[in-house]
Amino acid sequence: MIEKNLATRERLVSEGLKALILNGFDGVGLNAILQSARVPKGSFYYFFKSKEEFAGAVLDAYERHYLDWRDEMFKDSSCSPLKRLRNYFDAVEAQHLAEVPLGGCLFGVLSQVAAARSPEFRARLASVFSRWEEQLCGLLEEAKAIGEVGPSVDVKDAAAFLIDCYEGMLVRMKVDGDRGSFDRFRRLALDPLAAADSRHGKSYHGTEGA
Repeated sequence: MIEKNLATRERLVSEGLKALILNGFDGVGLNAILQSARVPKGSFYYFFKSKEEFAGAVLDAYERHYLDWRDEMFKDSSCSPLKRLRNYFDAVEAQHLAEVPLGGCLFGVLSQVAAARSPEFRARLASVFSRWEEQLCGLLEEAKAIGEVGPSVDVKDAAAFLIDCYEGMLVRMKVDGDRGSFDRFRRLALDPLAAADSRHGKSYHGTEGA
């Protein structure tokens, strides 16, 4: 019975993720999700007291996936920290451009209506961004330690700025579909992070800069 309940809950979360990314919080209809997940309405309220609680569960599942994925990518010592950062954004670009229609990032989608949600939900969303920022900070600190990032760079500000640019870019892309947005993001947000010697061929061997 427990396994059946878990499977039902996972189906609801999976269908909810698709719906929330494409339609946003206010555009999501529970009936469509229930139909897609093949779950009766009574079962939905067995698992979730409200639509906001449901959105929170979807957010948690989405964040867990990306926390683990980023952690794995960011610890790949076979390449330099900035290369890992570029690999990460290359990977998310491929994911987003494969979406038809473009859905974007759930964090950004939910943030657009955060002001109308409860203080608890807003705090939950803020924590998501904080943990993402911490992961980026750690990678940028590593890059700074080996001279890939200049000594004057404030890595906390830089991490926050990357998130700001990334989320804004995806919102804009959903409007105009401009696939060149990622190129601008690299050129104007990622490239300036590199120290001058790194941009001119500084090599990387294992965990040490040459």
